[in-house]
Amino acid sequence: MMYFTAIHWIMIVVFILIFLLLAILSQKEKNQKTRVSLIIVSFVISAIGAFVSLLILDKYTKKAKILNYTTQRNYNKESVTIRGSIKNIGKFPISYCTLDIKIVNKVTHKKGTKFMYKTSSVDDMFKSRGYKKNFLQTSMKVVEDLKPRLSKTFSKSIKIPSHFQNPRYFLHLVCH
Repeated sequence: MMYFTAIHWIMIVVFILIFLLLAILSQKEKNQKTRVSLIIVSFVISAIGAFVSLLILDKYTKKAKILNYTTQRNYNKESVTIRGSIKNIGKFPISYCTLDIKIVNKVTHKKGTKFMYKTSSVDDMFKSRGYKKNFLQTSMKVVEDLKPRLSKTFSKSIKIPSHFQNPRYFLHLVCH
């Protein structure tokens, strides 16, 4: 469920009024087919405008940040556990937050080696030869129903390839 603020409701009312105004103005058209098409077009434009406005409002009214996080690698399960806390720094409640996680192995600044790397002969002793993926990207829901100025903790486990030796973690939080 998405929490609507008073600003969201005002925006919805504004776009309903815009649609009604355009529908009233289209009644002056004498041709019936043109009148119906004008009403349909005004409805579509108002609906798209309201949807985009609500998304933009959501971005600026639902604010949260990651206070701290730790990573712990589990070699037995070939996974990493990310633990941390998320705080609502806005004035409005948040229905849920998703965490976009990008894990990059062996971060280098050489041209052409950012996303794939050639394995060495030591790496290939028991594995297949060739190029291996150098990053992993995933998204997951971390918290729900976060009230203003409160924080909640989270803990998520992600499977990572066994050839990741020195991964770096990039986190991006999106709240709705």
